[in-house]
Amino acid sequence: MRLTLTANTDWYLYNFRLDLARAAVAAGHEVSMVCPDGPYVERLEAEGFPVKTYRAASDGFSLTGNRQSLADITAAYGELQPDLVHLFTPICVLLGSLAASKLKIPYRVAALTGLGHVFTSDSWKSRLVRPGLRWVFRRELTRPGTAVIFQNEGDQAELVEAGVVRAERCHLIRGSGVDLHRFAPTERPAADADQATLAEHSPNEIAPSTSAPAGQRCVMLFASRLLHEKGLAELAEAFAQVRASQPGAELWIAGAPYAPNPSSYTAPELAALEAQDGVRLLGHVEHMAPLLAQVDLVALPSYREGTPKVLLEAAACALPIVATDIPGCRGLVQEGVNGYLVPVGDRSLLAERLTQLGADANLRRRLGAAGREIVAAEFSSTQVIARTLAVYKALLAEERAV
Repeated sequence: MRLTLTANTDWYLYNFRLDLARAAVAAGHEVSMVCPDGPYVERLEAEGFPVKTYRAASDGFSLTGNRQSLADITAAYGELQPDLVHLFTPICVLLGSLAASKLKIPYRVAALTGLGHVFTSDSWKSRLVRPGLRWVFRRELTRPGTAVIFQNEGDQAELVEAGVVRAERCHLIRGSGVDLHRFAPTERPAADADQATLAEHSPNEIAPSTSAPAGQRCVMLFASRLLHEKGLAELAEAFAQVRASQPGAELWIAGAPYAPNPSSYTAPELAALEAQDGVRLLGHVEHMAPLLAQVDLVALPSYREGTPKVLLEAAACALPIVATDIPGCRGLVQEGVNGYLVPVGDRSLLAERLTQLGADANLRRRLGAAGREIVAAEFSSTQVIARTLAVYKALLAEERAV
C-alpha cells in the first residue's frame, strides 16, 4: 500500500518515526511524509522518503487559523495519493482526518496522547472551542477504516467514555519505542572518581558548574519542550530544596520553547530559570544518547503525557526516573523498582525523591538496572514497530472483508 506519515514537525518524524518508516518499506509499503518545512526534511528525503510540507499555524486548534495548513495537507495528499495515512499529534489527527475525508482516502490511523492543550486548559478560549472540536474529532475518528492508537490506558478510557472514539477501534501501543542498541548503559565511574577520570570516561562531558568533588556531584536532567504543563516550574522549585542540602547537585534542562503552544516558556521566564543556582539551560539537544551518558537521573514532573520518549531512553540507559503519577508515566515507572512517582504539583515529595537519589549512588544504580530490564521486556522499538505494522495489516484486512 501507499502509506503517508503526517506530523506537526519534521523533527518528530525523523527522531521518533524514522525506524517505523524504514520497517514499513522493508515490509513492502511505499512510504511518504507530510510535515512543516524544517532542517530535518532534507534528512528524511536523503533516506529516500518523498516529503511534502505544509504551512503550520501558530494558534493551536483554531480551524480558522489552520485553514492554510488544512489546504496544504489536502494538496499534499492529493499528490501522494496514499491508501493509508498515519497521523501523529492531536492537531495532525484533526487536520489529516479532514483532508483524508475530503479526498476519500480509505484508511487512517490516528495516534492520540489525549487531545492536547485546548482540552486541558481552563482558558475562556479553550472552553469556547472545546465542544465544537470534540464533535469534529468524534465524527472523524468513528468513520469506517479508522484505527486509533493510544500510548496509555488512561487516555484511551477517557476518550472512549467521552464517546470520541469507539473501544473496538482502539489499540494500545506504549510509546514510539526505544533503540536498545543506541540507548544502552554506559560504565559509570565510581562514586569517588576524580574529575580527570570523569573526563576520560566521557570526553564530550559538559563541564560541571560546581566545584564539588565528583563523588558528590549528581546531575539531574529534564528533557522536553519547555512548556508549563511539563512541570518545569515545580521541578525548579524542588531542585532549589535539593541544592540547599546537596551543593554538588545540578539540574540540566534540555529543550526549547514551542511558540505555537500557549503554555510555552517566555524569554524572561527562561532567564529566571538560568539564573537559579545550579541550573543549566542546554537548549535543543539533537543527540540524546551522549547526553544521557553524562547524567545521573532523569526527572519529568509533567501534568500529562502519552508515554514519554525521554523516559524510555533514560530507562534504556539504566538511569533512575522521577516522574508524575499519571497514566503515561505510570505504565513505565514502577514505584521503588526503577524510579519514583509523585503526585502532579507535589513539590515537597518531588524534592524528597530527588534528594534521596542524589545522595545514594547505589540506589541510582539499582533502580537504573531494573529500568533497563523493564524497557527491554516491553518498550523496544522492534516491539512497537511490529505492533504498529500489525495495526495496519488488521485495518486493511478488516475493511476489505466488509
